[in-house]
Order: sequence, then C-alpha cells, then structure tokens
Amino acid sequence: MEKRKKIGLLLLAVIGITVALIWGVRIQEMKNENTENLADEEKNDDLKGTTIASVILLEDQTEKVMQTAMRVTAEKYGATVIEGQSGGELERETRLLSDYMEQEVDAICIYPVSPTGSLAGLENAAKQGIDIYSVDLSMESKWLTGYCEANQYNIGQMVGKECAEYIRENFPDRKPKTAIIQFSALLPDTSKSRTRGFLSMTQSLIDVVQDVDAWDASTSTPIVKEVLDANPDLDMIFCANEGGTVGAVMAVQNAGLKIPVFGIDITEQLVNMMLDDDNILQALGGQDPVQLGERSMENLCRYLMGKDYESEIVIPGILLSRSRPGEARDYIETMRQILEQGKK
Repeated sequence: MEKRKKIGLLLLAVIGITVALIWGVRIQEMKNENTENLADEEKNDDLKGTTIASVILLEDQTEKVMQTAMRVTAEKYGATVIEGQSGGELERETRLLSDYMEQEVDAICIYPVSPTGSLAGLENAAKQGIDIYSVDLSMESKWLTGYCEANQYNIGQMVGKECAEYIRENFPDRKPKTAIIQFSALLPDTSKSRTRGFLSMTQSLIDVVQDVDAWDASTSTPIVKEVLDANPDLDMIFCANEGGTVGAVMAVQNAGLKIPVFGIDITEQLVNMMLDDDNILQALGGQDPVQLGERSMENLCRYLMGKDYESEIVIPGILLSRSRPGEARDYIETMRQILEQGKK
C-alpha cells in the first residue's frame, strides 16, 4: 500500500512538472511570437480605403490588449480602424452600430453584448452591407462572416484542475466549504460555461455553501463580505470573472482572513494580487486576448480581400498560478509590450 502511494505521488509530481513546462512554453511563445507578429509582419495596402470598426465590451486591460491586436492587424493591410466600447450595454451597442452605419464603415469586428440580444442590431448592420466578425462569442447566423472565441468551459476546467490539486494537498480529509461568485446578470452564458467547467473538476471535492452574482469590484467586495459573514467557516472562494475576483480578494483581506481564492480573467492587478505574499489568490484562468484580437481581425481582413479565411475558431485559455510566478510576470510583460505597440 505504501509503495503504491509513493508511486501515485511520483506520478502526480511528474504530471505537475509537465503541465508547468507546457504553460512555460506557451507564455514564451506569446512573448516571442505575438509581439513580433503584431509589429514585424510585412505591411501592404490591400485594404487601403477600407474602414473597419473594432468594438469591445469593457475597457479593462485584457480587452484593451485585444482591441490593440485588432487595430494593429487591420492597419497592417492599410485599413482604417474606428474603436468603440459598448460597456456591456445593449442600448449603447445599438447606438454604436447605428453610428457605424451612418459612417458607412465596411466591416465590424465586435465582441457582442449578447448572443441573442445583439442579433437584431448586428443583422440590421449586415443588411446594410457591413461584414460582421464576432469576437469571443459564437453566433449562429447566415449573415455572420465568422467568429473567434475562447473556450470558456475549458478556462473554467483549467482553474478547476488547479483548484483540485490544491484541495487534495490542503484539505485531504474533508470537502472545503466553498462560495461561488458568478456574473450571470451581465453575461449569463459565459458565466455558466466558466462555472460549469470549474465544477466539472471540483464538484466531488467541495461543498458549495453559497452561489451569488457579483461582477464589479466595487459591488462584489461588500457582497463577498456578506458571504463571509453568513459563512464564518468558509474555506474557499471561486470567482468567474475579473471584478468578482478583485472584490473577493479585497473582502478576504479586509476581514483579516486567509481564505484561498481561485479566479478567472487575467489583468495586471489580479496577477499582482496572485503574487502577493498574503497567499490569498492562488490561480487565474483567462482568455488569450492577443490571439482573440489578432485572429478575428486577420480572418475578417482576409475575407474582405477575397482570400481564404476561417469562419469558426475556438482557442484554448491560459492558466497562471501562484506556484509558477515566473510565467505570471512574463505574461504581464507581454501585455505591456503589446499595449505599448498600440501607441506607436
């Protein structure tokens, strides 16, 4: 029995090292390839005179990087890019689309607010002859040129796998009481996919005592405080988006506790929280904003130029862990470099 246990522990160690090496390579690829691709590819004027609108949901660091990748990619072909941000509001998105139709843009590369609520406005734009490429959200419509999205379920799974390893090491004899912080009211499909992915790896290992909605840092901090007050024996927190993760970490810090937090979305602020000596934020899963922005715009541009293009793209997520701080620092440096390129 003891021999089997040692063999099992050895296998887990080998798997852990292998995963770390794989993600180390992935981060290095982002440093070496993505920044070089955006800056150094040969430019041409195939789309000179073409105007493309680039629309994101929120002006956080991740989406700014995504939008920068879109713009640099389109400008590589001589296109003019107009940038917009919907704030996650359908009404604001509709106004932007109306403005773009009045301006007679040729195409729109957009992160839609909703796979259903955004349909009418986007279809109307398509009927006006505007080509639409969806970013980070698949939409089944004949008028859609294509989409490039992150696998949200996969991102949740990655965080869940990291969390499962943490549980086995730190809670070997019991199921930790866990709170889940979602953002269903903002983006229900994305929130559900991420949470389901997380639970697919952890459901048998945890006891979910509360599941609440809180996606903005300013509001999630007091909400998570209420969760902590209602569950004084809480062991762990999973957060499905950036604002919820920031709020959860701040609430735990404010309470003077050491409850581990596992989150989704990767920003410089969150990475710094994960690297902090307080040992609260353990891991972050997220989208690859460079790939999302670059590949969506690249394929939209290829379509506009009459070349072969991809219409359905799904890309894997990224995982950063407190146990591998070097990868986290490399990732942030890559994001900074891309944002800096966007200013040139």
